[in-house]
Amino acid sequence: MILKTRIIQPILVILISITISCLLLMWRIPGMELVGVTPNWLLIWLVVWSVKRNLWQSMVAAVSLGLIWDSISGDFPTHVLGLAVIALLTSNVYQGEYIKEDVISIVVIVFGMVIISDTVTALQYSLQTNLPLRDIWLKYQQHSLASAIISSLWTPLLYYPFNHFINPSKKSRRP
Repeated sequence: MILKTRIIQPILVILISITISCLLLMWRIPGMELVGVTPNWLLIWLVVWSVKRNLWQSMVAAVSLGLIWDSISGDFPTHVLGLAVIALLTSNVYQGEYIKEDVISIVVIVFGMVIISDTVTALQYSLQTNLPLRDIWLKYQQHSLASAIISSLWTPLLYYPFNHFINPSKKSRRP
């Protein structure tokens, strides 16, 4: 019974948190947007997930989340590329001895990763559309900064519950 709980609980937490992130991605809650930009919930989820996982697990999560996001919003520009870059950069970030795991470091990582993800999206627009580059990059600057700020501010909302259920403290486990 305990073995089933240890296997089923993380799977349920992952599925429920992804579902909630997808719903929040589509739902415009008053006061949750900045300059018309809402938090990038799936990116926040990916960063929180990837910082303690290896590259393979992070890439599978990134591709899966990217495909889910593309199915919700449309396939151009694809979100798989940006999320794959983020998974590549954030996997196993805490194995170094210089970065400690806390909410502040996750918030800073989310801020940077949102800018990188928006850069990948802007590059896709630049390469695959006939829009003037000036318009693309001006809109990119406004959108990426607003998205990075709002996403990093809402990161603790996903970080604390997700960390609590996926990685329970060692003190609460009995030998």
